[in-house]
Amino acid sequence: MKSVLIADDDRVVLNLLAEGLRDFGYEVATAISGEEALRQTASRNFDLAVLDMRMPGMSGLALAHAFRDSGGPPFVFLSAFGDETVVREAADAGAMGYLIKPVDVPQLVPFIEASMARAKEMAGLRSTTGHLEKALSVEQKTRTAVGILMVHKELDRQEAFDLLRSRARSQRRKIGDLAEEIIAAVENLNRCLRER
Repeated sequence: MKSVLIADDDRVVLNLLAEGLRDFGYEVATAISGEEALRQTASRNFDLAVLDMRMPGMSGLALAHAFRDSGGPPFVFLSAFGDETVVREAADAGAMGYLIKPVDVPQLVPFIEASMARAKEMAGLRSTTGHLEKALSVEQKTRTAVGILMVHKELDRQEAFDLLRSRARSQRRKIGDLAEEIIAAVENLNRCLRER
């Protein structure tokens, strides 16, 4: 069951949306303030948060920034304000979408589904990017370690790489970890020589 958090200071809107979404099969939690929504996300994961832009105390925009900074749920805005500046602020905060009130539940459901799909796709892209960055970092460290071995052992590139790989295998370690250790050892040696 997909879980949604709705944060809105208007209790009538909050209850209507919550009941309507429950009728469509969503698990729904509600918050009448940004602070309450933040507390709920600290103890529970949500697939999506639907935020009112302007609430007393912590605004929806401030809440969105808190979510973004703390790895909170993806979020959309549901607001009575549709001027260009407000919409741009929402987009800059990382909103998956923006709807202008009044809105009924049958309108909201496809918007929520599309926003959840987009959030899932973006999470997948971030994960892929993270894996690629890690792979590139390991490759860069491996090349650096191979270069160090070429200089210190007077080997050609393939011989240095083969040596690094065989040492990693014999020690049952990842080649990137051994490369990082070689680089750190050389950096420490250089630091000691500079301090003399």
